[in-house]
Amino acid sequence: MNDTPSGQLILWGSRGSSPTPGGRFIRHGGHTSCLSLSHDGAQFVFDAGSGIRELGRSLMEDPPRQIHLFITHTHWDHIQGFPFFTPAYTPGWEIELYGAKHLHKPLKSIFKGQLDRDYFPVQLEDMRAHLDFHHLQEEPLTIEGVKISWIAAEHPGVTLGYKIEVEGKKIVWFPDNEFLRGHLDPLDELTRESEVIRPYLPVVDFVSGADLLIHEAQYTDDEYPSKVGWGHSSVGNACVLAHLAGVRRWIVTHHDPTHDDAFLETKLNLTRRLLDRMGSKVQVSHGYDGLTEYL
Repeated sequence: MNDTPSGQLILWGSRGSSPTPGGRFIRHGGHTSCLSLSHDGAQFVFDAGSGIRELGRSLMEDPPRQIHLFITHTHWDHIQGFPFFTPAYTPGWEIELYGAKHLHKPLKSIFKGQLDRDYFPVQLEDMRAHLDFHHLQEEPLTIEGVKISWIAAEHPGVTLGYKIEVEGKKIVWFPDNEFLRGHLDPLDELTRESEVIRPYLPVVDFVSGADLLIHEAQYTDDEYPSKVGWGHSSVGNACVLAHLAGVRRWIVTHHDPTHDDAFLETKLNLTRRLLDRMGSKVQVSHGYDGLTEYL
């Protein structure tokens, strides 16, 4: 019997907002958002934060092939690594980029603007890989046996969360999402029928039953009142999503750049206490740069 995994997930960047170097951040890492999924030779990438640089170095160990790169949104911490993605400069690689259609600019225009010579010495036209840009429509995509669907997130600008269905498993990538925006009241009694939950039921249903949810909880409940509307969840509100959706495991990502390793350890203990108070069976852990999961 062959027990060799057919694919793997690697979290290359678990930090939000800006890269965070330094000795106080070693355990969790300081790279911004990037997740890779490989499956039977197919390569998928979700977001192009600074972590994508290390992914690119790893990919260059193998012959050129096609990469499917899905962008949740084009805020700086989700695209800032793309100019340093080595496969984009190497002939033979094919990079298919997917994202939501913005109101004023196509996806290609945003990446082209990022590589303007006023900001960077290389332009998009200098990249020697084959690049194609795709605006996502409503229908899910199935690419080489992997089904990918998406939903709008609660975040400034046009932002998506992605669901990946592969090998009978559901994995949700939702790094930027302010679940229950502005909700500061007690959480213990919230159910799917609660009035405050009703506007968010599409997101709960989208996440429902996930084997693995990778979702932010950027602010503690004490920090959140001054951050309402910034597009990021409080720990408590994110716990409500994981609990009501009945996910099996939750990896918290998009750690705030001011939260060092010691703070995040305390924050994880708080998250576990809140879930326990809700009677939730969700297994929660913190994401870190280099975290690897096998399919």
